[in-house]
Amino acid sequence: MTHDFDEPLNEEPDGTYITSVQMKFFLNNKDGVALYQERSEIFEEYYDICRVYNLVSDIMKEDPDSAIVYWDEDIEAVSIAFPAHGKVASSLAKIKPHRIEDSTGDDDDDDDPWGLLIDKPWNN
Repeated sequence: MTHDFDEPLNEEPDGTYITSVQMKFFLNNKDGVALYQERSEIFEEYYDICRVYNLVSDIMKEDPDSAIVYWDEDIEAVSIAFPAHGKVASSLAKIKPHRIEDSTGDDDDDDDPWGLLIDKPWNN
């Protein structure tokens, strides 16, 4: 089964998402599965960065002039530039970081806190 690179794997209530390919990329890194399972800040940050990247990419598909995404050699990172009062800025202002709340300490899905590993097409 072939999947589109842009296919959302998990969508947040605000409409932001991470794709199957982005998730697989993280899990294939050294300690990726362990970092995911332990609910590490490293994965949470990666997850939120993917959400922002996908949001900006989706807006740019509709309006190519809404932002610029480029490789910043000075900091060796992908950078995004956009007008302070444009569609990207207003959309980013509406999203909140994803946080897992486990107030009971009794979580049946400790190994899969986001529910992203079970029955996913890229996991076969």
